[in-house]
Amino acid sequence: LPSAGPDGEYSLDWPDLGRGEARYITVDLGDDYLTCRKVSPKFPFDSAVTRAQDRTQLKAFASCMNHESMADRNVTLVGRADERGSAAYNEELGLRRANRIKALLVEYGLAASRIQVDTKGEKAAVGTQPQYAPGFDRRVDVVVRGGSRGPTAH
Repeated sequence: LPSAGPDGEYSLDWPDLGRGEARYITVDLGDDYLTCRKVSPKFPFDSAVTRAQDRTQLKAFASCMNHESMADRNVTLVGRADERGSAAYNEELGLRRANRIKALLVEYGLAASRIQVDTKGEKAAVGTQPQYAPGFDRRVDVVVRGGSRGPTAH
């Protein structure tokens, strides 16, 4: 990175595109288009206890989902587990994890009626592959569904 300015902040100087500007696609998101930051809470082995940093992110996510532009969107929570333990146990553990995240989102103000829970247990677990961090499969996937708004390409 270049050096920061005297105030410690970085600034970007975009080049003048001149006649080439017409070759670029611009996207108008509109005044009411909002997306919430993706969250994927992680868990210790054999646990449905959330980490502090995940609770902070979930609180921000619930606040975002309560914005008026997100009123037509819902959330599906998909609990997952690593391959240790029986398939039945991991299915139940994934469900406990998803229900824990639902309880937190409700505590943070998101209506329970907008949240569905599901579990995949150890199905599609990939954590033993070298490109994934240890514990990758011990998580809840937070999936935002619905909505009729979207960006408009020009």
